[in-house]
Parts: sequence; C-alpha cells; structure tokens
Amino acid sequence: MRLFIAEKPSLAKAIFEGLGGNPATEKKNGCYEHGTDVVTWCFGHMLELYDPQDYDVKYAAWRFDDLPIKTPWPPKYKIRADAQQQTNIIFSLIEKATSIVHAGDPDDEGCLLVDEILDYAKNTKPVQRLLVADLNLAPVQKALANMQPNEKFRGMTNSALARSLCDQGFGYNLTRGCTLKGQEKGFHGVLNVGRVQSAVLGLVNQRTLANQNHTESFYYDVQAALSMNGHLLKAKYQVAEGDEKDEKNRLISEAQAKAV
Repeated sequence: MRLFIAEKPSLAKAIFEGLGGNPATEKKNGCYEHGTDVVTWCFGHMLELYDPQDYDVKYAAWRFDDLPIKTPWPPKYKIRADAQQQTNIIFSLIEKATSIVHAGDPDDEGCLLVDEILDYAKNTKPVQRLLVADLNLAPVQKALANMQPNEKFRGMTNSALARSLCDQGFGYNLTRGCTLKGQEKGFHGVLNVGRVQSAVLGLVNQRTLANQNHTESFYYDVQAALSMNGHLLKAKYQVAEGDEKDEKNRLISEAQAKAV
C-alpha cells in the first residue's frame, strides 16, 4: 500500500483525483482508497511541542529562579487534543503502508508538518516528496509524475523546527518573566510576549499614540488654471527652499500662499 499524507483535506481530495480516484464513492474513515493507493490528511499541525511542565512538573509554577527555561534536544511532541482521532488514523495507516508520500505544502512549515508525524511514528519506510502548488487536475498529475526523495527536503524541515523552537523559548521565557515583573507592580493577568504578536502589538501601539498625540494643522495647496494659446493648463505651486513648510514639505503660511 502506498500512503499519501496531505497537509489538509482539500489537498488530499485533489491528489486522490489526480490518482484517478473518485472522492464521492471511495472515501473511507479519515482517508480515500483507490486500488493500492490511500490518501489521508492532516488539518494543520497534528502535533505540538511539549510545554515546559511536560518535561518537568516544577515548571507548572512560574518562578524567576527557573528562568531561562531551556528546551531539551531533541524536542518532544504530543498529539493535539482536537486532533487525536485523525492522528490515530494516520498512525494506523503508516503501520500498514509499504511506502509513504509526504504531501505537505511546498514550504518549510509544510515539510515540518508531515515529517514530525513520521518521526513521531518512528517511520522507517521509504518516503517520497510530492510538491503540489496548484490543486487543479493537470498540475497535480504533473507533480505526481515528478516526486523526489523526501530526504532532499530535510533542511527545510530543520529550518521550520528551529524557528518553532526559538519562538517557543522566546515566548515562554519572556511571557513568564514579564508577567512575574507585572505581578510585582500589582498587575493581575498574563503579559503575553511573542516574536510576531509583540512586534504587531508595537506597531498598533505606535499608531494609537500617533492618533492620540495628533494636533490639527493646516497647509495650503496653491493651484492655478492657466490659458495659453487657447489651451487650458492646470498648474500646482512647488514649495521652495525659503517657504514656511512642515515636515512633509507642505506650505503652512497663509500669507505666502496668498502672495503666490
């Protein structure tokens, strides 16, 4: 049996159609079956990294003395609570398969998403990599005819895993540290810190402060309609070096505007 593991249901359906299967009549519990080919699917990451308290129960309590918390290598995974049923189906299919096709999205995260399942299952069966960027039938069939050894893409998996581990270490340590400092000042709650969310929050905060500190000001655009040889021309005054202007190079002197 050849097992295809797709990143999401829509991709699984497209692959199955590319193999000549009929999704309407050949769908089973958590997979499609056509001849010796079986196509199953994930829905995003089915596994998640251990939390600090999963490694050591002492981390369930937040203390400065425990910081920084270091993630052991190799990291450990656990099955997401909302993905248990489908993940078990995937594991059972991996056991039955003679070969496997990795059909994660053609990017770093897509590589990690399926590889982490194969690693968790301790798979030793040969794995091919299917790269599908277009779910239409012809591109899918072309991709099926050009599969490559999955090992060629292990670097992309490692890249995504490194980012994931860095994000986790950054988030857990700074969230705990900032929250504990906040509690010292009487704050009640969690001060979440994250590589992406903190940067976005900073941009939102800057924009909010800019709006709050905004003061109304006026500037002047001087325009003219000129008639030359029977033709109407529209002209706009260009602010000169000696004019009174704001930081956006706009004329702010009413007297100068009228003088023009």
